[in-house]
Amino acid sequence: MDSNSQDSILVDMVIAVHSPDRPIERAVASLIAGGLPTEPGISGRLRISVVCHNTDVAPIRDRVAPEHRGLIRFLHYVDGIQSPAGPFNYGLSEATGNWVGIMGSDDSLEIGAVAAWAGAASADGADVLVAPMAHAGGGSIRTPVVRRTRRVGLDPISDRLAYRSAPLGLMKRSLIRDLGLAFLTSYASGEDQLFSAKLWFSGARITYGRGLPRYLVHDDAVARVSLTGRPIADDMAFATGLVATDWFSGLTAKARESIVTKLVRVHVFGQVALRSAAGSWSADDSAALAEVLEVMLVSAPNALRPLSRADRALVDALVRHEGDCGLMDRLSSSRRNFSSPATWFPLEIAAVFHPEAPMRFMVASALVR
Repeated sequence: MDSNSQDSILVDMVIAVHSPDRPIERAVASLIAGGLPTEPGISGRLRISVVCHNTDVAPIRDRVAPEHRGLIRFLHYVDGIQSPAGPFNYGLSEATGNWVGIMGSDDSLEIGAVAAWAGAASADGADVLVAPMAHAGGGSIRTPVVRRTRRVGLDPISDRLAYRSAPLGLMKRSLIRDLGLAFLTSYASGEDQLFSAKLWFSGARITYGRGLPRYLVHDDAVARVSLTGRPIADDMAFATGLVATDWFSGLTAKARESIVTKLVRVHVFGQVALRSAAGSWSADDSAALAEVLEVMLVSAPNALRPLSRADRALVDALVRHEGDCGLMDRLSSSRRNFSSPATWFPLEIAAVFHPEAPMRFMVASALVR
């Protein structure tokens, strides 16, 4: 355990780990190389909390390099739920630093990231710093699709913040408290969606860490994406639950459309891609996703306007409850074939310059570094 001195903590980083198989030592080492002091009692330091979730602490502590163990706060948390929501909430509730952040146990940060993020956030007078991301094996992760000329004072709609589902980076702890943000433990997936959406659309001052050291996503996890055969209604419950909240109803029409457009593009179409590629698609799946679409579009009826013609062909297939697995796989692949004009333009010419329209979205995405 480390010191609990509250006035010495600048940044509290929380890592949730669910099994001793996870390479927690890599995540910890990258944080210690993050550029902030980690020794107890030093002002302006980083505190690392490893939340051992539904698993014993000792095997996880043993994975960490001996010279690092005394620099880590190991917390034990048991809720019997297979979701990172509980341990993240617990770790954040135990934080006392000015800034907080979360991290997956399989991931790491580039050298000097924490100090660079904290320095930029403080210099910008930000409430939130959105970390740039990349795959550890190479290649940027281009979310959120921020406007090329923007770094500070991001707008949640124009800078497409809804596409960053996980709130990775740094957040003022006081902001999390004031907004009452918590990860939801009641969903099989998507536990971070409402947390992040409320954060992006809170009116907080948000900075993008363009050019700063990145958050690295590693691909050696046993199962990052669950393919357990859950019903679509369960996998998409986070989305239908989000649009049913009073908070969502209180947003402007454009804000609601921004969120739902993202939910359709990423999560509805993602369900089609996964299930049709696996050969498990059925008419029941189409009917279930059509119902999800109907629920989401009640409060955001114009959310489909900026989607490409190829996207709309897939939506039409869902609405007619198409059960041909091969056809759905082809339609899903076609919407990602960016050499085809069908992926470049929406149905309505008037929507060509919408922030979510294909050409604007693709150009902005290509410019994200």
